[in-house]
Amino acid sequence: MATAMENFWLAQQSPQIGALIKKHLPWLQAKQKQLYDLLNNVPQRFILCFFGFLAIVNAYTMRHCLDIALTHIVAPQERRTLVPNFDQIKMSEFNIYKRMEQHRNGSLTSFARRKHERLGYYDWSDQLQTFILISFYVGYVLSHVPSAQLAIRYGGKWVLAIGMAITALLTICTPFVVKWGGPVALIALRLLIGLSEGPTYPALSELLSRWVPGKERATLGSLVLSGSQIGISMGNFIAGLLLHRYDWTWIFYYFGICALLWFIGFIFLCYNTPAENPYIKVMEKEYLEKEIGLAKRCQQKKATTPWKHIFSNIPMWALISATVQYDWTQLQYAAEVPQFIRDAKKQPLLENLLNGLQNQMPYIVNWLLSVLSGVLSDLLVNYEIISVTVVRKLMTIVAAVAPNLYNSLLPCLGTNEGSDIFAFCHCAINVLGSYYAGIKLTPLDMSPNFAATLMGIANGIGSLTGIVAPFIQRSFGGWPRFRVLRAILWLISTLLISGEIQPFDQLIPLAGESNKSA
Repeated sequence: MATAMENFWLAQQSPQIGALIKKHLPWLQAKQKQLYDLLNNVPQRFILCFFGFLAIVNAYTMRHCLDIALTHIVAPQERRTLVPNFDQIKMSEFNIYKRMEQHRNGSLTSFARRKHERLGYYDWSDQLQTFILISFYVGYVLSHVPSAQLAIRYGGKWVLAIGMAITALLTICTPFVVKWGGPVALIALRLLIGLSEGPTYPALSELLSRWVPGKERATLGSLVLSGSQIGISMGNFIAGLLLHRYDWTWIFYYFGICALLWFIGFIFLCYNTPAENPYIKVMEKEYLEKEIGLAKRCQQKKATTPWKHIFSNIPMWALISATVQYDWTQLQYAAEVPQFIRDAKKQPLLENLLNGLQNQMPYIVNWLLSVLSGVLSDLLVNYEIISVTVVRKLMTIVAAVAPNLYNSLLPCLGTNEGSDIFAFCHCAINVLGSYYAGIKLTPLDMSPNFAATLMGIANGIGSLTGIVAPFIQRSFGGWPRFRVLRAILWLISTLLISGEIQPFDQLIPLAGESNKSA
């Protein structure tokens, strides 16, 4: 087993440099000793989960960089009077596509329309902007399943780390590509960013399956996987502050550099398994081996994924269906949450800061409720009050009821009561946090051996909503009929999900054992 000092290549390979540091920089040696002591005292699974949480936060900030900056990159085609209240918006037009149109033509304010409007000088059509935004999801969907196979075979650490590092470098290069390559180069770049960010959830699922015991799965799993809410919130908030003083290019530089700093810490402090970690205490290692012993990995390097059994499994299809519904709902609410912020040029920085915090509160509360629902789920399961399957269904149905109540009761509210609509929408978003302690954790429950594959399939198909949503909207001819279908799918998915280990999880180990016995 590697020792802790083997992670610091310079100190190991160059004793002379180490001696100079000890002589001239004694404070650096003291800090290094403090780091060793900290790593030896903090449970290593908590460190891994913390970096996993930051991985998703960074992934979402980099994903939405372009969404925030696009109205600064593209010159508005026409300037309209700002919408003062909801009286000027028909309720039949209260959906993502109309709001996107308002956002583009300048009738809806947001963080993106700030002090440096003069920099938006590219004359790109709405169709071209749509292709630019969709290109990310094309690459994102394509890389899910292949990256899951790599994570299972080689471990999730480097699959996640390399993917995030490439995403960070491409994000930093985005301003250069926009200025010198034009829209076609930007589409290609966003496609590559999607490909490199696709491994995030599958690789994290593989790491969680090796590090998080069943007794702590809902708590730690919800903490990690709900990082998307903090990523969206902090991305919008920090981008708003940057745009208040600087031009749009700084958004990409800032979030790209943050991701690179995460990469450095992650590769030195996190490991694929407890057995590889030099900092882990014997007590924690034995505890994890005992608790995760039922999910031992097949040692064969060329293990075959049971695709046929996975796609013929009913709970798997319930997982896919619920993921699609959630991703669609999150996409809709991301556009419908009010962003009626006055022009930052007319605001002092403090007032702008308070307005930004107010707009991000729904996502922060959503994350808090995600963690609390995870803690509650673990308590209910550990004290044997209800089973894992029942608690997953309970949390999923709570997340499903909120958006459907919102969609059903929204027309009943008066259009002149804008504050009531906003508060109601915020509550619906907040309750969605229970989704992470529900269906999002079922890949780890259903198949610890193939959790990365299940997550890659479900999350990849769910991400298709970012591509096909406009076309399905036009085909169904309106939201009301489509909402009924989605509500039915939510209900069916909730009834069919399972928190038990599925038969296909043991297919490869049994085959390996039979081959050995033969």
